[in-house]
Amino acid sequence: MTQLWIQLNFFLFLALFVVTLVRNLNFNAVLVGLTYLVPLVPLGLTPENADRFLIVSFCNLIFGTIEVVVFMLTVKPEDTPFDREHVKQLFGHALPIVTVLIGLSFIGRATEVPVSSVELTGFALLLICGSVLRVVAIYQIGAAAFKFDIIFRSEQKLKTNQLYGLMRHPSYTAMMIVILAYAVTAHSWAAGSAGILVAWAGFQYRIRHEEQALADRFGEEYLTYRACTGMWLPSRRL
Repeated sequence: MTQLWIQLNFFLFLALFVVTLVRNLNFNAVLVGLTYLVPLVPLGLTPENADRFLIVSFCNLIFGTIEVVVFMLTVKPEDTPFDREHVKQLFGHALPIVTVLIGLSFIGRATEVPVSSVELTGFALLLICGSVLRVVAIYQIGAAAFKFDIIFRSEQKLKTNQLYGLMRHPSYTAMMIVILAYAVTAHSWAAGSAGILVAWAGFQYRIRHEEQALADRFGEEYLTYRACTGMWLPSRRL
């Protein structure tokens, strides 16, 4: 039954990935889709690693579905020009996070240590909380502002209310929570800590460039907003 679920998860996500590419073929959709599809490939399953393999499979199916659908609905072809800035974001931000997600997935699915009830509960809570926060954050900021490259559309305004009234980057916080869930599946303090550190560095790179661009775009309005809110965690300072 475990093998059947793992195979089903792979083919379900593969079908979604194909639909995404047909509807909105762009580099970002390909990168995001492959990030979650590769760990879903049903190879290397043994009786000893079956439980963790299945958890990793569901993790990539659930969160990968969210990410692929988001990129399919929000990213436009003109949002992904292969210019110098795109390459900088690709190597400084995207690839470190992709490496972490795929790396922790393969470590987790190869681990033969049985899954404890504490691990399973922690994993489930982290995945659910991170996924819900990610969806809400993207929904609140809207398709006009959500994109891979740091570019601004003509209709885009500075978002300063709802979740963004408490912290400036709730969608990145959500991703870090999900990466914590991936770290739990790896059952390795070393691998988990390294993955979290690399992902955090990737997001910090993105945030540094993004906040500079926002300050250039919105000027004093953004500087005032930045001074009143937390970066990663909720904080409202008057």
